[in-house]
Amino acid sequence: MLNKLKTNVGITLIEIMTTVVIIGIVATMAVPKMQKAYDRMEFRTTNRDITTTIRLARSMSVSDKQNYGVYFDYTTREMILFKKDPISSILDAYEPADSIVQVDSLYYILDYIGTDLVNSAIVFRPNGSATFTGGGNIITMKYEENMIGISITNIISATGRVKTQSYYY
Repeated sequence: MLNKLKTNVGITLIEIMTTVVIIGIVATMAVPKMQKAYDRMEFRTTNRDITTTIRLARSMSVSDKQNYGVYFDYTTREMILFKKDPISSILDAYEPADSIVQVDSLYYILDYIGTDLVNSAIVFRPNGSATFTGGGNIITMKYEENMIGISITNIISATGRVKTQSYYY
């Protein structure tokens, strides 16, 4: 009976500490890659939200038979979905008389948002076509120590279609 109690089966403290150190080293190497993957996912989601809001404006315009638009405010990095005032003098611009439907803040996610739109607005007509002054491109960028991604969203004025191309690094 005494021999059974004094067997040398088990794990020593040194073996446990070695295992903990190895797991710590592997976890330390994986954390930066996980952070970059998270940043990419967040950037991808934000660009999808921009495209969805633009498509929502087009859809609301067609279904309500009213002019709806999206305005990009560079200073606050906000995207404003608005209903155009019917007696407005400028068709392809956001004005204070327009009704705000939705405001999305892009401030903490994107490092850069810009467009080649003169009035920073895209307005959709009831037939689905878009009106704007400029090229109809929206460019977003996210970078930390290195570049995370660049996305270019293009609106075709004749049809109102939205195309997005994204590049990740």
